[in-house]
Parts: sequence; C-alpha cells; structure tokens
Amino acid sequence: MNIKYEDSLFYQINSCSRYFHFVFEQLIKQLDIGISAIEHLALSIIIDTKDCCQRDLARIILKDRASAGKIASSLEKKGFIKVNLETKNNRPVKILTPTKKGKNMHNTVNEALCPLVKKIEDEVSSKVTEDTIQTLKNFKRVVEKTLKSKI
Repeated sequence: MNIKYEDSLFYQINSCSRYFHFVFEQLIKQLDIGISAIEHLALSIIIDTKDCCQRDLARIILKDRASAGKIASSLEKKGFIKVNLETKNNRPVKILTPTKKGKNMHNTVNEALCPLVKKIEDEVSSKVTEDTIQTLKNFKRVVEKTLKSKI
C-alpha cells in the first residue's frame, strides 16, 4: 500500500487539529482579553473537572506536568484560578479551582466562540460529528495498543 503522507489519516487528523488550533488562537487574539488559547483550554478543563489537579490537567491537554504547572501558574497570577495544596490518594497535590473571574472569562470566550461553532455545525450534521468523534476514539484506542508506554 503506497499512500502519500498528505492523503493519510494521520496527516488529515493532524492537519484538522492544527486548523482548529489556529482558528481558536486567532479568535482569542481578536478578543484581546489577556488569555492565551492554551490557557483558555486549561481553564475550561479546570472548570469541567471536579478536583482537577495538575496531573489531571497535564493528561487531558497532552502536556507534561511541568508545562501544565506553568499554565496553572499563569492562570493563578492572572486571578483565573486558585491553587490549593491538598492530599489525594495519600499524596500532596495541587488542586486547581476556578475563581469567579475565571468563570466569567471562560463565559466571555465561549460567547465569542458560539457563532463560529454554530457556523461549523450548520455545515456538518450532528450525526457526522458524532460518528467522527466515535471513529476517532476507536482509532485512538487501536493506536494506543501499539504504544509501549502511555502518553
């Protein structure tokens, strides 16, 4: 089987991901609200994840713990989250919780995102979206089986 890399599934997934990231970064820059795209993503995860710790954040955003720690530190300095040292599974962990200011920022960005998301949803049916998500989850599971260590 001889497939050009640009025609491969791997390339299409990576390309699509990069386009989404680029569009989101442009939107964040246009808003000029003092938060980066990765910080907004982290803030969203912190809001949506009960007792979110730095390790949870790193796992979900596919970054190492040091990078997740830098993002959390930046969000804390900007007043979007609080970092509390607690014990989880008999270990000291930093629990990340959103502040009111962080929740407001999150809502502001999400309101700006709504027209973009609606435009995409109008172009692609919900069935196609759901099928694509399920297909990508299955694809990820198959690829994970080939890894010698987890990400």
